Amino acid sequence: MSEVRICMKEVFKEIAEIVEKKTKVPCYPRSVELVLMALEKSPDFWMLVRYSGEPLVVVARIVKELEKKGLVSFEAEKVILTNKGKKLLEDLGIGFGDHVCATCLGKTVSWDLGDVTEEFLKIVKNRPEAIQEYDQGYVNPETTLARIAFMDQRGDLRGKRLIILGDDDLVSIAAGLTGWPRHIAVIEIDKRLTSFIEKTAREYGFDAAVYTMDLRNPLPDELVKKFDTFQTDPPETLPALKLFIGRGIAALRGEKCAGYFGLTRVDASLDKWREFQKMLTTEFGVVITDIVRDFNEYVNWDYIEAMRGWDLAPLKAKPTGYWFTSSFYRIETLKGFKGFNDPVTGDIYYDEETASV
Repeated sequence: MSEVRICMKEVFKEIAEIVEKKTKVPCYPRSVELVLMALEKSPDFWMLVRYSGEPLVVVARIVKELEKKGLVSFEAEKVILTNKGKKLLEDLGIGFGDHVCATCLGKTVSWDLGDVTEEFLKIVKNRPEAIQEYDQGYVNPETTLARIAFMDQRGDLRGKRLIILGDDDLVSIAAGLTGWPRHIAVIEIDKRLTSFIEKTAREYGFDAAVYTMDLRNPLPDELVKKFDTFQTDPPETLPALKLFIGRGIAALRGEKCAGYFGLTRVDASLDKWREFQKMLTTEFGVVITDIVRDFNEYVNWDYIEAMRGWDLAPLKAKPTGYWFTSSFYRIETLKGFKGFNDPVTGDIYYDEETASV
């Protein structure tokens, strides 16, 4: 191992220990390396979070520590690699390749659904805006359509009963426009959204049963064990993940049914992913069949300056691109699976890693 690598291994270890102590979120020498590598792709702090794949709270502190080491500087609301930083990356010979498919942009499916795409793009122009009260942040319309294409490709939509738990992304509308599901049910706490979905379903003549309710309350009997497929986009504390995914599984009618959801790296470290994946396999008895990184791209929401991540950011500049992304998970039920339909009380939105609320 070269002298530079030995030296920087110790520096990265030192920074990782400082970051973990200050944030109380797991941080590794590799985390520091990934942030440095991301700086070659973009000087936008928010895009560093996306490209590094590390939690926002960790990236914010790493960037501050790199600045102390003279490896980055803050200039005109950007994080800039110094000559010292550039030389370090060159000496280490590290970096990200760029091999994303130019057609699907890494989603593995095409989202052009013909007339459905055209109508959906018209409909979303009048959608209710995301609000912080319910931890909302909706994906761009192309992502919603790609979810439909992905589920259809796996055989989880046509002739199936679909339930959506929380629908600021308007998956129910996109699915309804295709005519593929046999039945659609939506559970959503926000009355603005339930009214919008009900109105759109009437106008376009598709079947959608819409429930305005808080998922902390148990699912009503008519929704338990009645569906083939669920889709949700949960908050990312472990209690919230157990609640939303557990409710979705409780709604599935039997073995070999499917569930879909997003999970970020912004608000969830890989350590949290590990704990959650244990929950999926040991507590719920399901298997993970697919994980597509950065599948879900979220529109930059208006309340960004009110969220915790804004306070943590070393620079107070708004994002220049889709920085908030999540991986798209598909799970499948097997023999002995079980959901979670007990009542839940109290806050489910915050933990040490939460930054987007």
